[in-house]
Amino acid sequence: MPEESVQRRLAAILATDVVGFSRLMGVDEEGTLARLKALRAGLIDPSIAERGGRIFKTTGDGVLAEFPSVVDAVQCAAKIQTAMASHSASEPAERRIVFRVGINLGDIIVESDDIYGDGVNIAARIEGICTPGGIAISASAYEQVRDKVALGFVDRGKHSVKNIARPVHVYELDLGKPGAVPASSPRRFALPMRRRWWLGAAAAIAAVAVLGVLASPEYAKKMRDLLAGPFAAKEAAAAAATIAVLPFSNQSGDAQRDYFSDGVTEDIINALGRFSGIRVIAHNAVQAYKGRKVSAEEINRELRVRYLVQGSVRQADGRLRVSVELSDATKGTLQWSDRYEGEGREVFEIQDRIVKNIVGALAVKLTSLEQQRVFAKPTESLEAYDLVLRARGLLAREERSANREARGLLAQALQLAPNYAEAHVANAEAEFQRAIYGWMENVEDGLRRSEESANRALAIDDPGANARAHAVLGSVNTFTGNFEKALAETGRAIELNGSDSSAYALRGESLLWTGRIQEAIAAIETARRFDPRSRASVGFTLAFAYYLAGRYQESVAVTDTFLAQNPDQVFVQAVRAAALAQLGDADRVKQAVAQVRRLDPFFNVERFGARLVNPAHRAKIQEGVRKAGL
Repeated sequence: MPEESVQRRLAAILATDVVGFSRLMGVDEEGTLARLKALRAGLIDPSIAERGGRIFKTTGDGVLAEFPSVVDAVQCAAKIQTAMASHSASEPAERRIVFRVGINLGDIIVESDDIYGDGVNIAARIEGICTPGGIAISASAYEQVRDKVALGFVDRGKHSVKNIARPVHVYELDLGKPGAVPASSPRRFALPMRRRWWLGAAAAIAAVAVLGVLASPEYAKKMRDLLAGPFAAKEAAAAAATIAVLPFSNQSGDAQRDYFSDGVTEDIINALGRFSGIRVIAHNAVQAYKGRKVSAEEINRELRVRYLVQGSVRQADGRLRVSVELSDATKGTLQWSDRYEGEGREVFEIQDRIVKNIVGALAVKLTSLEQQRVFAKPTESLEAYDLVLRARGLLAREERSANREARGLLAQALQLAPNYAEAHVANAEAEFQRAIYGWMENVEDGLRRSEESANRALAIDDPGANARAHAVLGSVNTFTGNFEKALAETGRAIELNGSDSSAYALRGESLLWTGRIQEAIAAIETARRFDPRSRASVGFTLAFAYYLAGRYQESVAVTDTFLAQNPDQVFVQAVRAAALAQLGDADRVKQAVAQVRRLDPFFNVERFGARLVNPAHRAKIQEGVRKAGL
């Protein structure tokens, strides 16, 4: 018999699944299945059939459907997501069923009732990087619908996706706006007339980005359902792979060498964060344990981690000795320990061996891409590396003189190693820091310099530095009001380092200003999970988001936590006053208002919340502030 020919055709493929399905099943298995079945019967399946689509495959929480028309596929998806947003608005957040949808136009292989090929695979991959509650489409689909549907599109740029040879250009539907929205069109944040207001705004609104960036696999159905991570994918290993790397002690006999042991610690944290099977607590959070004797049980209780890494660094006579151990904090048992020695310039090889041994001890499964990415050797110059570590330590002080000194050190490092990506990233952070704190006359020039340095780092193949560079670009774009670009950059940072607390915090801020409140809350809560000691600006963003969501008690609780650490945060005090006013707590409202007036006698209600894109959100926060008496 002649061999049967392969049947191919062009089709629009729609892929969808539920965000956080395993978490929902863990909370209420029978109820979740019943609600999902009702949604399938009452909304999803009829909507697909109504537009001429055919479901050819289902998974536990997902659907793959074929459409003869891309327009029909997009309109079907828009109907489903709009109905879902309305349906879930009244449900508690922990019970909400939220879908992601990906659509691709491509060549498919038909075999009986099933369909295969890249046309299907690309739809599934872009669904995985779609914003929860959103619709992502490929460039091939976009070309067919751009002028045929009354919906806006946001250009999300090109993304490398699993098992697809070339990067996929992705567009996301803006269900709230007609017309196309280019990713590059910035919303400029008007430079203020008064320097005092500039510094206040920089410290409390934009500083989510500032040096949170200095501290710092795709996974979607994990922890508290990382709704905000657009690049989140399938379920990560549970708490068994949650780890804290405590500050390595400096045993060099010179306290001024602390920056080196701190830098080694941070580099190991960043390397571990690039594994999809591990969740790593932020460097900022573990710094509180530096020089302290704390039991494993106490750390486990405070940071909610299972594994601890502890170690020491000794430099003497050109030799480097690093001792390290991995223990189970829940059982108090030692899992693995080792000692490494070598010439000073072997520090990078020693770090790689430590990371590999930790990963091996935890039995973490590596993808081939992770094996290539994590162990890149950053520079041949130990002196340049030392200069960068010193500069990072100085920048963490957030002082003008320290910033100046750090930039001088980084200039030396780049003379020694012009292609050292981490030096370019640290320089980008330094320029951004002095720009937003007003330590230079031309702020826009500082932002431009920061952006240029970050882009230089991205031109060099160093995944760790690339993650930090994307985070810096997220900072710059958040600060200047280019929120869509900020979301794209922070998404790329999270792709490269899924434990980057500062990238999640930045993402949460941009989501807040653009009005995607529930996603903002999820992103910031994730940032706090990775960094329980995150700075007050993160508290401001979370409290603000809770307020806009009508969760006033939670808003007050967050402000109380952060103000206990630093009571002189005027914007946090203002959110607290507004939330207390909505709760009708007159006595505490008076106290909060008094604090706002003490910190800023010229507090301007019209400027407060002015960055919010949605006029209704601006009105809501300003109404609360006025209700408080400001």
